[in-house]
Amino acid sequence: MIDLNPLNILGKREVKTMPSHFSKLKIEYREFLHEDDEVRNWVSSKLKGRFSIKKMPTIGNDGRLKSDFYIGFEDQKELTYFILACPYIRR
Repeated sequence: MIDLNPLNILGKREVKTMPSHFSKLKIEYREFLHEDDEVRNWVSSKLKGRFSIKKMPTIGNDGRLKSDFYIGFEDQKELTYFILACPYIRR
C-alpha cells in the first residue's frame, strides 16, 4: 500500500516563508550551493512534516554581508533526524 502524505498532495509541504516557530539550522552557502535539490528530495522522501529552505543574508564574523541557507522544520524531531542522517551536509 502506498503511504500518501496529504501535505504533498496539497502542495503545502514546503512553505515559502520560514515561520518563527520552525526549528532552524544554518548551513554554510558554499556547502549547500550544488546540493539544493538533493537535500529537498532527501527531506521529501525521509521525513513527513512541513519544512522550509531559505537563503538569507547574515553578517559574518568579519562584519561583512554574506548569504547562508537555513533549513527549518515544524517538528523539532525532524531537525534532529536531519542533522544525524542527511548525507548532504557536513557535520
